[in-house]
Amino acid sequence: MGKEAILPHHSKGDGTKVKQGLLIGELGKQVNLPTQTIRYYERLGLLDPPERTESQYRIYSADALERLRFIQKAKLFGLSLDEIKQLIEMRAGGIPPCASLKTMVKKHLDELDCHIQEMLAFRHELANRYEQICALLSDSPATTTEASFNGRICGLIEGEKEDAT
Repeated sequence: MGKEAILPHHSKGDGTKVKQGLLIGELGKQVNLPTQTIRYYERLGLLDPPERTESQYRIYSADALERLRFIQKAKLFGLSLDEIKQLIEMRAGGIPPCASLKTMVKKHLDELDCHIQEMLAFRHELANRYEQICALLSDSPATTTEASFNGRICGLIEGEKEDAT
């Protein structure tokens, strides 16, 4: 892992000290995220607002680093940021979120299976259309000219029968 830029204690104007932590750029480097993404996660409530230095620089704790790593790992499960936030809020409310994770992942699997079936059906339709085009536009020198397909742009498309959906 890269070197952590831990800031020394900073004094606020009232004599209190700000905790040690990472500046946003260093935090971003630690988790390989742009600073804009970290700020976005703050706005969404995925990260708690960080402490600030006297000059209003954000100072992130080890908890923020751990939370960002959790978010990145949760995204590998196909979870949306809203779903990740739900899991975080459940845990913060004292409810173990793993059963909810199971439900969320199952939902994503079902949706993915549906999309795969739709894509396979589309691939089949497209392959049929390609075969029709190949039959009409053979590679022989005696190929019918495009002018004979009578289209304003491409008669092969314009001549396609419309679906009654």
